[in-house]
Amino acid sequence: MNALRRALAGLALLLAGSVADAQGPAQTGDVLGGGLALSIPNVPAGFATEQRGPLAISYPQAQRALFAGAIARLADDAAAVATPLGLQELPRLSVRFANEAAGMRALAPPELPPPAYASGVAYASIGMAIVSARSPGDGSATAVAQVARHELAHLVWGVATGQAPSPRWFSEGLAVNQSGERSFDRFEALARASVEHRVVRWDELDARFNGGAEAVDLAYAESADIVAWLIRRDGAGRLAVLAERLRAGDTFVEALHVAYGRAAAGLEEEWRGAVHDRFALAPLWAGSGLAGVLLLGAVAIAGLRRWMRSQRTRARWAAEDRARRQPPRWLIFTPGARRE
Repeated sequence: MNALRRALAGLALLLAGSVADAQGPAQTGDVLGGGLALSIPNVPAGFATEQRGPLAISYPQAQRALFAGAIARLADDAAAVATPLGLQELPRLSVRFANEAAGMRALAPPELPPPAYASGVAYASIGMAIVSARSPGDGSATAVAQVARHELAHLVWGVATGQAPSPRWFSEGLAVNQSGERSFDRFEALARASVEHRVVRWDELDARFNGGAEAVDLAYAESADIVAWLIRRDGAGRLAVLAERLRAGDTFVEALHVAYGRAAAGLEEEWRGAVHDRFALAPLWAGSGLAGVLLLGAVAIAGLRRWMRSQRTRARWAAEDRARRQPPRWLIFTPGARRE
């Protein structure tokens, strides 16, 4: 029965398009820096640095094989996360790899070391990300390439917006989507919250990232689902408009209205309706046999109807999206930062 429930939930996850972080709610995605003046320490002895496009990639030389897959794809990942944001140029960014979570401190700004729980961290204000090959705590292997792309997405969002403030829930949701992370646990967390009428308001989501494990898990699940829904609704190209308006000085609420043609309150109401439609009948993992098939069929039909309703809007944005999806030209410059 448990295997059937997981299979049904997995199929529902694909049908519903729900995306969530596979690395755990508190292990990746922290964006540090804020208004602090941060310094960039030199890489330790025994490290090598390679330049790949706009990326300076540093790693322990003796363990290059451990990071070879991530290193090989990082430049392509940078292009993939930059293009939907309308970026034709990127500054010089730094990605540093560590053997284990404890080793991240030696690579980080001394003014703001990584949290003890993190296997990846982004310092957007100085254009630097740090990724560990091992998770803190149990020391299990991390999905290095995926975590690196998640943190790189944070850096590129900072570039696209000119470091303008935006809610953490949006930044995290975007990074989860751009790194292709999925999680059954977070899909289940969102479904349970919908059925139990515990879905968190958008303006309260950021506070949940500082709560307990259950609150954080739901915050990530909602954040990822909101951004995925916006992309399905109007296409990835609207992210570029959102970033452009933030860079021009709009507040996030103002920029969201311009980019998606509706006030934030209306968008939230529309998203809540979509979530309710997806989970209204019952938690998908509770069904089996014919009931489960019928539930999945209902999800598929609801998803198809939402997709059909979105086509007119997507057509309006198509010309603009095509213009924004040109491959980036790498223009390398170094953000201001003092070095130790």
